[in-house]
Amino acid sequence: MANYILGIDVSNNNGSIDFSGMGPNDGVKIVYLKATEGQSFKDSTMSPFYLECKANGLKVGAYHFLVGTSSPEAQAQNFYSMIKDYEWDCLPMLDVETNFDGLANYVTRFINTFKQLSPLKLGIYSYTSFLPYLRTICSEIKDIPFWEANYNNDPWNLSDTFFANRIGHQYTEKGIITGITSEGCDLDSFTDGVYLNSDTIPGEWKLESNGKWWYKHEDGSYTKNGWEHINGEWYLFDSEGYMCYSWKKDGNNWYFLGGSNDGTMKYGWVLTDNKWYYFGDKNDGAMKTGWQQIDGKWYYFNTDGAMQTGWIADNSKLYCCYSSGEMICNCDLYGYHFNENGEAAKLS
Repeated sequence: MANYILGIDVSNNNGSIDFSGMGPNDGVKIVYLKATEGQSFKDSTMSPFYLECKANGLKVGAYHFLVGTSSPEAQAQNFYSMIKDYEWDCLPMLDVETNFDGLANYVTRFINTFKQLSPLKLGIYSYTSFLPYLRTICSEIKDIPFWEANYNNDPWNLSDTFFANRIGHQYTEKGIITGITSEGCDLDSFTDGVYLNSDTIPGEWKLESNGKWWYKHEDGSYTKNGWEHINGEWYLFDSEGYMCYSWKKDGNNWYFLGGSNDGTMKYGWVLTDNKWYYFGDKNDGAMKTGWQQIDGKWYYFNTDGAMQTGWIADNSKLYCCYSSGEMICNCDLYGYHFNENGEAAKLS
């Protein structure tokens, strides 16, 4: 295991966990947390486990457990809504280990819906013995990062499969890890490909005579119709493989990608065309609208994403924002009282 990264995956089923000693004592570097299952279940341990992992220097990822009792679109929405406000270190994962009618179709629909919601690359977790149920879609999913469960207690002693990018091996469910008192723990061995910000395929930028850029991998391949993380930055490529720039809509979200010789996905606060916009964190990048709490302060962004100042009428209530965009609250100003929620009432 010297060339690999030790990880564990946990959920509410593991009970209370002390994450402070597993790194120093056992060499654990990565923790995967269950986030959701189906269209409505949200694991209550995800948030506290996430905070404790971060506090103890552990890298963190999240997974969704796929079921056949609700639509894959609703399940992808549930997963995204649970993980979107956290800064993850590892690829989000779709856990596929329950067979039901239409399973393969569910997998592709979940992947497509998640792609519309988020630029994050999605991986698949499943058992070696379960792969025959996915063979009908092998051409669609073969290049997706794959985390394989095979309890042979021998990390990376795995036979070939149709997946071309295996980044993890769960090799036992009976591991003993400091801080976990429940009986047995899933142990995993990962490659660097498990990290969100890993650039797994080296290459170089190419400028065509038409003034468009594309990124050629060392193996001659290139990304089309999707995102790629290159030298620490996210880029979006169109159906021909050319780098996108300026404003682009991907799925349900708008992104700002700089100029024709830039293309990097912008995040955080951005000033363009004399208007302020907010694009989430470095692994999000989607333009925000409506009320957003940023660094403990509330701001309002209209439907085209521009930050608003001055008076704002929203849901039959009146608010006001300073010239900085920060919502006024807990004070009397301009002849109005602004309560803790920012709602304005005329002073008598």
